[in-house]
Order: sequence, then structure tokens, then C-alpha cells
Amino acid sequence: MNEIKKLHKLFKYSFDYDMAYAYLQDNEVIGFLGLADYRKRPVVLDKEVFLEMMGGLAGKVSYKTISAALGKLNVTDPQDICIDYVTTSPEHRSKGIGTEIISFVRDNLAYKHIKLEVFSKNPRAKAFYEREGFRVIKVKRDLMMSLQGFGNRIVMRLDVAVT
Repeated sequence: MNEIKKLHKLFKYSFDYDMAYAYLQDNEVIGFLGLADYRKRPVVLDKEVFLEMMGGLAGKVSYKTISAALGKLNVTDPQDICIDYVTTSPEHRSKGIGTEIISFVRDNLAYKHIKLEVFSKNPRAKAFYEREGFRVIKVKRDLMMSLQGFGNRIVMRLDVAVT
């Protein structure tokens, strides 16, 4: 099985569609955002699927690495939501899609704060979130992520004017 088919199978049943939003253009998904609240995340990984698809050791290591990257829920307050991930297709980047998706969340969902984490080795993403009004509230040191080249986790927050 090729790598794309493996990834598809690994994540196909992992999404909670109540917590995910897609940006469509001409019936094509060009942007995607997943949210976590104080109860659940948009992705729930199944260790058994990783073991089946990748074998014993590789499956365990991959599951552990991706689970570590996802980390624990960052939201404890029912008035807060966390952007778990936001992405756009490569050919549509820097065209305002990410801004529109975040604006949708900010303007249509009734939360007091929107939180997210970005890796310190991703200054472009950090600058994007700062332009959207997010500010740094905490830096989490993470040895595993640093050793893998991602750097530390920067926790950011956007305060939303709830009406």
C-alpha cells in the first residue's frame, strides 16, 4: 500500500466532523480547520489502526509521535475553544483562506477565547496568527518536539468580543 493510502486510512476514521470545518471552492476542499473544546478534539487516533498499517515498532513510534504532537486538550473552560489545526492547500496559500476560516470561527461561534499552539520553528505561522490578533500567552518546553526539529510549543490566544 502506498504512503498516501496509508495516511488516508490512518486518518479516515479519526475526524470528529462536528469539530471540523472545510473551506470549499468549486466543490473542492482548499482549507480545513479542526477545533477542540473542553470535552473533545477533532481528531481521535486509534493505536490499533497504526499498528495494523505500519507494523509493530513503526506503528507504536508513529502513534506515540503523532499523539505527542497533538498533546492534551488545551481547553478547560467551556467558554474557550482551541484551533487544533488549520491548513490550506499549497496552491491556495497566502490568498486569505486561513483568515476567512479563522474569521468564521471568531464571528459565528460563541466563545470568549480562541486558543492555539504553534511551533517555535514555524515563524511564518506565528506571524500569521499575530496578524489575526492572537497573542502569546505561554511557551511550553517540549523535549520530544525539539529533538524532532519542531522547537517549543507557543500557546496563543485571541480574545473574542462576545455579544
